[in-house]
Amino acid sequence: MHAVLPSPAETLKPPAQVVIALYLRLVREARGMHQTKVADFLGVSISAVSRWERGETPIQRPETLRELLRLYGVKNPHKAFLERSLPPPQRDRVETGFARRAPHDHWADVAEAEATARHIAVMRSASEVIEYCMRPPAGLRTQAYEQLVLAPEICAVPDVPVLSLPTWVHGVDWARGQRRTVILDEVVLTQGGAHAAVVAAQLRHLAALVDQEDPGGGGLRVRILPMSQVLLVNTVGPVAEVTLYGQRMVASVGLFPSYKTGSGAARSISAGLREALHKSWSREETHARLRSAAEAMGHKAAS
Repeated sequence: MHAVLPSPAETLKPPAQVVIALYLRLVREARGMHQTKVADFLGVSISAVSRWERGETPIQRPETLRELLRLYGVKNPHKAFLERSLPPPQRDRVETGFARRAPHDHWADVAEAEATARHIAVMRSASEVIEYCMRPPAGLRTQAYEQLVLAPEICAVPDVPVLSLPTWVHGVDWARGQRRTVILDEVVLTQGGAHAAVVAAQLRHLAALVDQEDPGGGGLRVRILPMSQVLLVNTVGPVAEVTLYGQRMVASVGLFPSYKTGSGAARSISAGLREALHKSWSREETHARLRSAAEAMGHKAAS
């Protein structure tokens, strides 16, 4: 594992500030409210509301966030949790501990269904995503494969809007022009089991996506990381670096979604993702391996 740490960014916003900013905009839009109504309700300028929703400036007082959430119909205990998560306007950026983390560099979003919805919104709304996955992620699946991986016995935390999630997230579309790099572990080529036919179709779908890639590097890229490599990402599991409102964050989901920025751990993971991309197969090799694995999986399904 040879990931090299990049230098910390000059300006770092707490991840809670960035994610809550996105949440406030999406919930307002889902309620059909204009920023003018919000500004009038709070007695602030429209530009202040706009800056909050873009993550440019933090909400100064928890009381303001409380009133805003009340306007949007957000109730306790969820409202109280977001108030506690709100970072202070001024914070100490001195890094301490093994992870070289300053206060508020990490946010664990433990708000259950709302937290899951926020994570889906972050992944869809980010201008750029680099992610490492053990199976094809949301947005890259066939309908049959998505039904398979979202089965409750397989998927504890959904990564697409489902009926059990808050209604506001169902209106969140993928960002236009999103640059997305998906690094798939080589294990994706061999996992089929009793669902070989479904997986074979999924592998062919991935190969078609590779075929459609923009040679200029925009849009979607899919690459496969061979199992012969032992890298940092292999030790941290599925993880992504997302750029939202110009802020880079490391996002992951275990028992709950969490976000990191600025810390030594976050910088290591970001560097590890780029190392994994460098060690992955080329576009041509990825395409050939997907087609070959799809053919083998198809033969398995037919036997």
